[in-house]
Amino acid sequence: MEKPIINILMVDDRPENLQALEAVLGSSGYQLTKAYSGEEALKWLLKKEFAIILLDVQMPGLDGFETAKLIRARKKSKEIPIIFITALTQTQDYAISGYDAGAIDFLFKPFNPYILKSKIEGFVKIYETKWQLQMQNELLQKQAKQLDEAHSRLEQLVEKRTQELRHTNDSLQKEIVEKQRILQLAQDNEAKYRHLVEDSPVAIILHELHKENWTFINETGMKMLGGLHVQDILSRTLYTFVHPDEHEVVKKRIQRALHGGKVEDNELKLVGLDGEIILAAVTIIPFEYLGNPSVHIVARDITDMKKTEEYISQSEKLSVVGELAAGIAHEIRNPLTSLKGFTQLLDYKDGTDNPYIPIMLEEIDRINTIVSELLLLAKPNEGDFRKVKMTELLQNVVILMNAQANLQNIEIKFHNLVDQEHDYIDGLENKLKQIFINLLKNAMEAMKTGGEININMMIEENLLRIQFCDQGCGISEEHLAKIGQPFFTTKEKGTGLGLMVCKSIIDSHHGYMDIESKVGVGTTITLTFPLCDVYSETELENV
Repeated sequence: MEKPIINILMVDDRPENLQALEAVLGSSGYQLTKAYSGEEALKWLLKKEFAIILLDVQMPGLDGFETAKLIRARKKSKEIPIIFITALTQTQDYAISGYDAGAIDFLFKPFNPYILKSKIEGFVKIYETKWQLQMQNELLQKQAKQLDEAHSRLEQLVEKRTQELRHTNDSLQKEIVEKQRILQLAQDNEAKYRHLVEDSPVAIILHELHKENWTFINETGMKMLGGLHVQDILSRTLYTFVHPDEHEVVKKRIQRALHGGKVEDNELKLVGLDGEIILAAVTIIPFEYLGNPSVHIVARDITDMKKTEEYISQSEKLSVVGELAAGIAHEIRNPLTSLKGFTQLLDYKDGTDNPYIPIMLEEIDRINTIVSELLLLAKPNEGDFRKVKMTELLQNVVILMNAQANLQNIEIKFHNLVDQEHDYIDGLENKLKQIFINLLKNAMEAMKTGGEININMMIEENLLRIQFCDQGCGISEEHLAKIGQPFFTTKEKGTGLGLMVCKSIIDSHHGYMDIESKVGVGTTITLTFPLCDVYSETELENV
């Protein structure tokens, strides 16, 4: 029995790619047809019968996936094997999209000519087998019509054809086994892709747009949002975890993604199950999942990174301001000394009748106070650092400030939760004392009607933490963001340098300061310092 003509349709918008395919397959006796677009491929399918279609995915106009779906939609061409040839990444979602579109296999550019040729030969054999079966079926029907004329030869013919069918059946069984092997391989690959998604260091979320809840979230995403189990997240709606200020933004970004491709690395505020705000860099990728419009969301927690950037920015500002302040303060004090001396001389000569002289002296003293605070912004010499016992230092400060606190009906309570044998840090005692006095004075000024100031000292992971908790008027969110900036103050006669000086001193001690406040409730300031002999010099610089 003669073999059928093997027509192979090759579809690619790049002529050089079609030439490469033709070079590999041209010597095998196949009839090769080239199409430069999905539309041209569909036209060829109306003219010829093809054994195999080699289809590029990325094409202008109709891409490979859309072309494959249209081929599968036609009764005449829906059984033709389609092999996608693509240069894109081998991701699970990409492969699933290809198989959903109707592919039976993938080849990735640059392809191996021997693999391509082997795959084509395998599918050609299947095609020839089907063609032979079809021809044999037609022959059997013709012979049935001639039964009366050739009854004597019927048994021999049936036996012969039966043997052929058995052989064909054996071949088909082998093909079935091979297909099962390929299916198992695909399932194994899917399991590997799922494993990669689950263990991804970023949150990966699948959301079908016709549903309120998320369809899938990996373990990283679950932990980022504070869930103990995946169902803790999937049982809630999408916007449960989006900050109310961002709801409209998210809706617009999803719609923009659906109409114009993925939306990359947009910063969003998310809300965890515990109510904590999480800053995340979010990428939204549109795709179709089980026939439904969906979005693939990749979220990366950047909360700590933002805090680090803010801390570095503040440190850089303090460093620059400190250097500038030291220079300016020294330049101002020289003429200031002369001004004060001449003003006092005028007062001595003119007596006390001149009302302007006391005002001038008072203002000169005020300038001198500001200059002194500016000088404190310059970083101290670390060579003067020594071990400071923080328990004793804080107790002495509390004793020092208690008298003033009692006059304002304020009680200072010191809660020491540390082992006093290990409460040493490397530092300058006077500078540290200055921080504590400044913070206690600020707290007392904020408590107009009295109350308690609680000082808590504790050790956590080789770090010493000291909290100052007052019951004052609190600080608004708007002002809290500006605290510590040069010359920003909420006090009527403040200079805005107090907390800036504190931050400069804390920074020179390799520590950092956090401020939490609520209007009408009070303010909590937490200082963190590295303990002695715990960190190396390099590690201390990174604390």
